[in-house]
Amino acid sequence: MFKSISKTFRSKPTLIQPSVVGTDLINQKEVLSTLKDGSTSAKITAIRQLAHSIKTKSISSIPELWFLAKQNLDKSNPQSLRHETFNLLLICIQSSDHSVPTKMSYYKDILKYLQTDLSYCIQSLELLTDHGREIYDLLIYQPSPLGKVLKEKLNKLTSNHELQIEFLNFLAECLKFNFNLFDLSDLSTYLAKILQTAKSTPNIDVLSLHLQIIDTYISLGSVPSVSLYPIIQLIGASKNLKNIQIDHICNSMLLNLLSSPNYSLLTLVSCCEVIEKEPGSTLGCFHLIQTYLHYYNDATKTGKLVTDVLNSTKHLVLNALMVSSRSQDREIADSTISLILSMLEHGLISDRHLMSSQFWDLLSQVDGTRIDTDAFSKVLDHLRTLSRPLWRDNLVSLLEKHKQVLSPDQLDFVMETYNMELRCMTVTENWQQNCESLVSTFGKSHKVLSVLETAFYESYSIVEDPQDLKYYVQLIIDPGFWEVEDYQETLAKLLLAVDDALFQNLVSEFPQSCLFVKHLVYSLLVLCQGSRNTVKTKVLFDFLFKTAVDTLKTDHDTFLVVARLLISARPKGNYLCFKEVDNVEGLCDNLGRNTNTGAQLSDTVKWKYPEQLAYFPSQLLKTCNSKALQVSDLSDWLDLVIDVFENFVDWEVYSFVLGHFCPQMACSTLFPSIQQVSRLLRVLCNQLQLKFPWSFNPVSLSKADVQVALIRTLSSIPAYKQNLSRAEEDLLISSVISALQSWDKTGIPCLHFLNVSCYEFPGSIKRFLTPILTILQTRLSSPTTSGPILDLLFSLSELPSLLSNLTIEEYKRIFAIAFKYIEYSQDTFQQKKEYDVNFADSALDKLPSTQSFEVSQQLLLFLTTMSYRAICGWFLKLSVDHRNQMVEFITKHLTMLGLDNTKNQVYYEAINRLSYSESNLNPTFMVEPALGTEKDYQTESWITQNAILTICSHEKTDKSVVVVRRPTSTDRFEVKLSNRKSSPALGPRFLESQLFNLGNTKAVPLQMDDQTRRSIAVMDRMPVVNLEKVGVVYIGPGQTTEREILGNQFGSRQYETFVTKLGNLIRLRNCKEYYVGGLDTQNDLDGKYTVHYHSPVSHVCYHVTTMMPRCKDDDTDEGISSKKRHIGNDFVNIYWNESGESFDFHKIASQFNFVSLVIEPCEGTSLYRVKLYRKAGIPGIFSPSHFKLISEENLASYIRNVSSLCGQFCDIWTNPDWEFSWERRYKQLQMIKARAN
Repeated sequence: MFKSISKTFRSKPTLIQPSVVGTDLINQKEVLSTLKDGSTSAKITAIRQLAHSIKTKSISSIPELWFLAKQNLDKSNPQSLRHETFNLLLICIQSSDHSVPTKMSYYKDILKYLQTDLSYCIQSLELLTDHGREIYDLLIYQPSPLGKVLKEKLNKLTSNHELQIEFLNFLAECLKFNFNLFDLSDLSTYLAKILQTAKSTPNIDVLSLHLQIIDTYISLGSVPSVSLYPIIQLIGASKNLKNIQIDHICNSMLLNLLSSPNYSLLTLVSCCEVIEKEPGSTLGCFHLIQTYLHYYNDATKTGKLVTDVLNSTKHLVLNALMVSSRSQDREIADSTISLILSMLEHGLISDRHLMSSQFWDLLSQVDGTRIDTDAFSKVLDHLRTLSRPLWRDNLVSLLEKHKQVLSPDQLDFVMETYNMELRCMTVTENWQQNCESLVSTFGKSHKVLSVLETAFYESYSIVEDPQDLKYYVQLIIDPGFWEVEDYQETLAKLLLAVDDALFQNLVSEFPQSCLFVKHLVYSLLVLCQGSRNTVKTKVLFDFLFKTAVDTLKTDHDTFLVVARLLISARPKGNYLCFKEVDNVEGLCDNLGRNTNTGAQLSDTVKWKYPEQLAYFPSQLLKTCNSKALQVSDLSDWLDLVIDVFENFVDWEVYSFVLGHFCPQMACSTLFPSIQQVSRLLRVLCNQLQLKFPWSFNPVSLSKADVQVALIRTLSSIPAYKQNLSRAEEDLLISSVISALQSWDKTGIPCLHFLNVSCYEFPGSIKRFLTPILTILQTRLSSPTTSGPILDLLFSLSELPSLLSNLTIEEYKRIFAIAFKYIEYSQDTFQQKKEYDVNFADSALDKLPSTQSFEVSQQLLLFLTTMSYRAICGWFLKLSVDHRNQMVEFITKHLTMLGLDNTKNQVYYEAINRLSYSESNLNPTFMVEPALGTEKDYQTESWITQNAILTICSHEKTDKSVVVVRRPTSTDRFEVKLSNRKSSPALGPRFLESQLFNLGNTKAVPLQMDDQTRRSIAVMDRMPVVNLEKVGVVYIGPGQTTEREILGNQFGSRQYETFVTKLGNLIRLRNCKEYYVGGLDTQNDLDGKYTVHYHSPVSHVCYHVTTMMPRCKDDDTDEGISSKKRHIGNDFVNIYWNESGESFDFHKIASQFNFVSLVIEPCEGTSLYRVKLYRKAGIPGIFSPSHFKLISEENLASYIRNVSSLCGQFCDIWTNPDWEFSWERRYKQLQMIKARAN
């Protein structure tokens, strides 16, 4: 060979090897010399030249060139030279042909020079074998076949990861393409070594190559059975790395294993063994089992194989899972549960397994708080559906152990088991331990409470020792249960079930905690639903009252809970029942707690109005039995109330009691102690005069607001007037007068109280009347108080006993008040807006009377009208002598107001006409038909400034009739000469000349044509009094429907007495003298009689529904409709309510009902509660806007006065152009006069 190469460098042009094609010829001798004897750098340069020539020239025999340079690969040479020589080797291998001799020549050199340089060796072998594809010749080479070389290299593989990767990658390629060419012993050695080194390598890429090699073995079916265990162990450990690349390879390996008939069974068996012996591989093994389960019952070939394998090895899997369940690792626990769930879903866990204690031990060992609760819950659900009596106890024990993760259904299963197996009943051994275990395991929950409740009722009828029942109750009243849903219902039912003796024993041990006391309040209301629990109700009521006493100054929340109950108590004979507290809207508004009127409250307040409290439901209050709680009075409670007012322990407590006590205080039978009432009166009167305790501190409220609440609370004092001394009455009235002067805000409630006091405390009112009138004239100027002032003046005018000491100056003060309002109304009328009345809106106005409202034109017109009526009414109260003294004063003011005003003009005339007469205004409703139609009469008429004179003279006698029509009256006189025995006929003109020809009055004759007659007839039809109609409706006990109410034909004795005092009974048929308000006067269709009242200036007809007939055929509504037709068109209706229910403003609905005056008897007294309900928009200017107490003897008079004012108000409110009949008559007369002129 050397000779051949040496010939290449000869200069003769003969054919030699190797030859170079190109222009850049190599200096062959120089290269040879350099490679042999040159320096290292010179050799490197020469080798590079050779490499360059091979790359760029076409050389015939590259192996011969390699022969020249290969000795430089020897390990004794410098590394740089070896490196350049190695690069030349790679170039030579790449550029050489692929003949066997050439390949073997290179292989020998690689073994000779690169045996210790693994990287150079593998790189060159990679290139020589085309990446492991062409290795057959190398495998059979002796004495160093490639298989042997690889085995040696594998055994001596260094820890250098890059070298490992190079070698393993080459090995993997060799096995992948030539697996069957390798010797079996070599293959076995490779696999064993790979399995050994794979366990210890920390490098992912190295491990990946290990796994690829093993996967090659698996896919080619050449894995010895003994190797399956370490392979599974390796896969399991590798899966723990959670590397995507590793996972992908492992998944491929697993799929190959389970789909192989040779390996599938053994693999799963090995997997189970690994789980039991190698904890570090457990997760990966779980993945393998999960993969098996994925193919279970699959229709594919693999699925069928896997199904058979799992069916035969499921017990091994469960055994392995039992071992893994001891692990504290969360992932292992999650996987364990996931596998069990899959096996349950596939039906791989049989009844035999479920009967095994080992299976339940497996699940019991799992920490339910550290696993996927969703999967575990599904496992429990599957087990619940598979439940059988044989293992039900095991399942319940499991559920109890994992109580934190149970679903509602699973929890229900446990509770159902307790109930079904009677575990907590007294008939079961260790029932108390079971109860305690249930509570300690599942806590104080609704479901546990339900089990205990069931056990109590099931044991109730069979228990021999009452202490057993006490055990249940004591367990249930544990504080942990107090916030459980429906706890209060459970407690109430238990207390209802136990006997009286046990009940008393239990109550004596009850705590006074706020939350528990709430439940006790609810229980008391439940007990009060029947009349058989009087002992229990009394015991519990006493306990709650003691709780109120004990907590008044220490636990205000608890006190308020009991106070809500105590303040709702109402008398029923010798019993108490509990009712919703009503008539406190205004009080709560004054105290800033009425959310219906816009109160914005913080979370720190402890009460508000209205309240929706679970422990104090309105439904139980409505159905409270009247004979459930036998308590004669609440004197002890009144002591507490006085203590609250007197000592001011807390604003929340003080304001709550002040805001709610008034309606209860009206029930005088509850508080029979005269001393207590006197003490309370003194406390309230002192505070009304701003004499509060030193600690008094209202929160976000002025003392004026508190004063208003105090005044309203005093509304109930009339209930005790029989027990009050005159000095106490005077203290009461003087305190209210003091408050009247405090602030504008206190004006309305003070005036309303004084109004009622005119009836109930007349002596004190009479004593203080002068200062009252002085205040009304000088201090109160707000338009909002004008209505209550006029209301008060009308009440005074109806009570002559109060007026006996009034002087002329005081009368003038009263008239001055009226004139002040007339003047104010005239001055401001055009500045105000007309209120737009919506008849379709039937909403109830709930704003308190002290709430500010806009002064409308209708309100000013009402004030003006009532002021004129007050002037006229009070003037008529004067004797004739006193009238003469007042005429100039009144007419002067009317003149100052302007006689061009119609109202001033007609009242000017009325005052002058009534000045010299004892008789009041003619009460006749309408004059007789026009005169002059009778035979033998001569009739003529004249008109003066403000009157029409009509004279009818008989043509044959001296008899004449004179009719004077004025705006304020129609007077009829019969005239006859008395100084002659026989007189000739007197003509109309003669009488006219005698009456009017006095030099100062000019009478203009009227031409009585048809138009004039019609005009006079129109005036005749205009009443000379104000006309009003008011409905009166009786609501009997328990009546709630419109048909029941309107169907009443009579009422109670008290109601009938009230109706007879309301007015006079009149016969309706042919009634022409009185106003009947649209009632039938021909055929008795609306009854034979009605009640009527008339005053000098008004006629009031009362539509009394009990006096109206009811249709005989009860199946028709004709009679009902007839009654509703009348009261439905009345603006004001009086309701006598004995139903026992709160009044419903819309019970008899009508768009014309604007005001309802409701009268309710007070239990056990002759007092009546009067409350006014008004339609939305109507201001609360009338005294019963906040309820008032009126005695029986004063009720009719008070109601008549209030209803008249309300009726007058509604007439004006709905008709802004409303005019009094005198005004209309005046305008009609002026029209006739204008035509006559």
